[in-house]
Amino acid sequence: MFNPKSSNESHFNQSVSNCGDCELCTRIVDNRRVRIQSNEIAAIETIIDAHIRVEKGQTVYENRQTFQNLYTVHSGMFKSVYITQQGEERIVDVFIPGQIMGFDGIHGGQYKTTVKAISSGSYCVIPFYPLQELAMKHRDIQNRLMKMMSAKIFQFEVTHSEYTARQKLVDFILEVSDLYYSRGFSAKQFPFQISQRDLANFLGLAEETLSRAFSKLKKENIMVLANQQITILNMVKFKQIIE
Repeated sequence: MFNPKSSNESHFNQSVSNCGDCELCTRIVDNRRVRIQSNEIAAIETIIDAHIRVEKGQTVYENRQTFQNLYTVHSGMFKSVYITQQGEERIVDVFIPGQIMGFDGIHGGQYKTTVKAISSGSYCVIPFYPLQELAMKHRDIQNRLMKMMSAKIFQFEVTHSEYTARQKLVDFILEVSDLYYSRGFSAKQFPFQISQRDLANFLGLAEETLSRAFSKLKKENIMVLANQQITILNMVKFKQIIE
């Protein structure tokens, strides 16, 4: 099995050998949506390589690094970035607990972006090739992985569509809400640790535009962001914004 110490040595003194608390089965094969067998859960648990804790700003993997692993977020938030020709950082994805990082490395054998921690948190290392072998044996795992990759493609298209600033913000927060709800947490109140600067970068908006969108939602008693926590006050009206 691949030893991630070579690429993440600075993190490994913070790792633990047992990743059972990551509940990986609920991430790769969401048991609220896909029926899974106990032997499939056991098989997934056998290939988890490490549970790594990181602080804000630490790197999970870097652009052009050889692809060998996927990474599932256990806690905190992470961002996927690349540097433009003008030397500016462009955020192309944001990850919260329950999501998998590293799909960008499958094509071409190298990661296309750099992933950094937005806040302190932790993630699990999933060696890709053992996972691929597992998916060949268990159709439910294979289907779930395909759905996750497909969802990422759709998310990219929506984020860069003709949505208004307000709709882009609401669409992203609803995705975060759905992910927390799928893990048994509240869909209306959840952590939101990304800065407005990073979020504006990710959504392709000016910070001032994003700030106005937040303010308007608060003024209308639809949603509030306070102390790095989102509270959706009126879910019906919130969803109607993108319908």
